Amino acid sequence: MSTETNQTKMVIANKDKELFEAVQLIFGLYLIPIVCIPGLIGNILCIIVFITTSMQRFLTTQFLLFLAILDTIKLSNDLLYSIVLIIQAFDQEFGKKLFLILYRYCHYINTVSTLCAAWLTLFVAIESLFLGLPVSFRYEIVPFSTINQTLNDSDSPIRVSKFGSSRFFRVYSIVMDIIRAIIPSFLLFYLNTRIVYLLCRMKSSAGTAFYRLTISLIIIIGCFICCYFPDALLSLVLNMGYIDESYQKRAIREISDFFITLNSAINFLVYFSISYTFRRSILRLFERKTKSYYPTTYADIIQRQRQQQQQQQQEQQEPLNNMGNMV
Repeated sequence: MSTETNQTKMVIANKDKELFEAVQLIFGLYLIPIVCIPGLIGNILCIIVFITTSMQRFLTTQFLLFLAILDTIKLSNDLLYSIVLIIQAFDQEFGKKLFLILYRYCHYINTVSTLCAAWLTLFVAIESLFLGLPVSFRYEIVPFSTINQTLNDSDSPIRVSKFGSSRFFRVYSIVMDIIRAIIPSFLLFYLNTRIVYLLCRMKSSAGTAFYRLTISLIIIIGCFICCYFPDALLSLVLNMGYIDESYQKRAIREISDFFITLNSAINFLVYFSISYTFRRSILRLFERKTKSYYPTTYADIIQRQRQQQQQQQQEQQEPLNNMGNMV
């Protein structure tokens, strides 16, 4: 019986390993580079545009500038993971060594960037809510009758340390997951509904630059909640890591991490499709510099007429001079 159970466990482990390798191949080698490279270009363009004087007049753009910087760090980190997987596909031993060396540092950078991005997104929502809050005092508020509810079997040499397996680290990870995604997600959901409610009442501001910027912010907050919340639940409820988990859990983790990467890459598309000021600033970056023409004044017209008369007189005198020379 023991040999049969061991064989069944080995078969299940091999199937889970094949599933993990297939998911890692699809997301790590194909989807992440496809998302990261355009996302990096878009975030770099966002940083350039937000630094320009035409966008600095909005306070929200200052927060979005730092959010673009954090997204650039996150996408660079994920792209480095794909590069390591590509190296591992050609040289497996060197790729594994490189992965083990970079994992601790890249995991720390990933945690810091996602934590900062979560709270920065929350601060942007709070700032936009306070900017639109005075509008609610312009009208009579009618009370609503209804409330809108709107590596266990892996061959990796990395193992969990005593501190990592202790109860203190479990409490620390729970607190970090709550701070990183749970609290920001719930607060952002509430603030997003309030911003939408106040924005619907700001009928006079429809079509303005602030209105479009706020719409793009609402979409960014919605994407953040959809992309970050599943990853936080995996860490908080299931206590799921990555390197020390089974192949099946690591495959699920690859998918949840991809959605976080996707969230960092789509902000440029949101800005470009909604904000006219942002779109105009981007197009100005790629416009060719043309010669500047100054408006013509009355004095310029008189001066041109005098020059034309002088040229005509010179042309009339040239035949006479030639005749004199002939004589």
